[in-house]
Amino acid sequence: MKLIVTIAVLSGVLLTTTMISPVLAAKHKPAEITCEEFVALDDVVKPKIVYWNEGFIYKGKPVDAVIDIEETDQFIPVLITECQKSPKVSLKEKLKEIKKPKGG
Repeated sequence: MKLIVTIAVLSGVLLTTTMISPVLAAKHKPAEITCEEFVALDDVVKPKIVYWNEGFIYKGKPVDAVIDIEETDQFIPVLITECQKSPKVSLKEKLKEIKKPKGG
């Protein structure tokens, strides 16, 4: 009986955690997020933040009409590592530092 109750409680906690993570992420403004906030986000949310920022890191206008999702997904672990080195830097500035605009 205790095992069933324990499993039920753990399931409830896990379900609540997975439901709250996107809600917490929704409170962050992608243009203002810091590296520290980015690293703390749920892994499901991180690509969405990177896609948004990557499109607008150069002069506030999209650089390219197409985002290479596969390339960006491979880039996220590198970005996380770099953000851990300087957590107070804005994510947008870190992206500018790491990536160069295509064709430029």
